[in-house]
Amino acid sequence: MKHETNPTCSGRGLGLFHPTSDGAQPFDEPTRTPRLLLRARDDHSAGVDGAWWPRTTNLTTELHDLISVLADRVGTTEQVSFDWNSMSVSQRGIDRPDGVRVSGPLPDQPPDIMYVFGTDGRRWELLVIAPMTDADGAFDTMQKAVGVDPR
Repeated sequence: MKHETNPTCSGRGLGLFHPTSDGAQPFDEPTRTPRLLLRARDDHSAGVDGAWWPRTTNLTTELHDLISVLADRVGTTEQVSFDWNSMSVSQRGIDRPDGVRVSGPLPDQPPDIMYVFGTDGRRWELLVIAPMTDADGAFDTMQKAVGVDPR
């Protein structure tokens, strides 16, 4: 079944949510590529699977863009768990139902780690770097998180 979108928005990358016929993913093409660094595909070492440096403290405004970029690795996202208030006490929710369950942290989930669950049951762990972190510091932290030697 072909997914139809609003022709006035189609292809312009406005980041508007155009649900599929079942109300879920895929989302529109990201308006801005998320600042994200992932482990190499064949790296199965311990630790996080990637690091994300959002642009704002309201992470839900960037969540569809993040999920879209992760789709190649995660597949369809079912749930995102995070301590949303660790970044912003004024966090707002996703505006429209989109097929992704957004929840608070799971028991023993570190406050700076976001869990992204695919419909296949796999869990991806992303280190979330505070948006106000300076660029050099954020990039160094992202590289260390995924095991990249910056030298």
